[in-house]
Amino acid sequence: MIIYIREESGETTALKADPSDTIHAVEIKAMQKGISLKGWDLKYYGKRLDYRKKLSDYGIKHKDTLYLQEGLKGLGSSGFLLSVARPSGGVVKVVVNDFDCVVDVKQELAREGGPEVPKQRLKAGGVEMHNEKRLRDYGITGEAVIWMESADDIEKKEREARIIKTIKNKKIRKILGAVIFLIIFIIILIWAYAKDKIKLNVRMKSVF
Repeated sequence: MIIYIREESGETTALKADPSDTIHAVEIKAMQKGISLKGWDLKYYGKRLDYRKKLSDYGIKHKDTLYLQEGLKGLGSSGFLLSVARPSGGVVKVVVNDFDCVVDVKQELAREGGPEVPKQRLKAGGVEMHNEKRLRDYGITGEAVIWMESADDIEKKEREARIIKTIKNKKIRKILGAVIFLIIFIIILIWAYAKDKIKLNVRMKSVF
């Protein structure tokens, strides 16, 4: 559906949204459109909207208008750019704030063409980030870089690691087999040599 954000200047911006979008998700979309939310409240029929609730919680429908009015802004007000590096080498930039939950970032990455939320694995400083945690729990309070892998990539790496391990084990078994065969062969040669020597000694004694 389409909703509108109307600023005090009268300028109106259209945004694509879903009834299941949180108010915070709408704020992110507005910031990506160049709308500054710092110091402003987002309201619907004069009621300040809680960033944690969904559009559907307020009965916001297609072509409804949300208004920006000056006031004390709560959590999710100001944002910064978070760079998300992919294994392919590409970087995706999303607008977030330090009170955002990790799952909010994943949802935004999914909208930007990334893997589905359940398949995303985000890491900060080598530590996997959990959905329910906020960015500030990982020390992210300003522009930063985190790493993203998909569950498919991780599964692929694990599968490749298992294949490599299997190949190494096969090589080791072959080498051990060859070593054992060589040892047995040497033992047989020694035994054969000793047997022939014994026979030779017996013959020489019988001659004399």
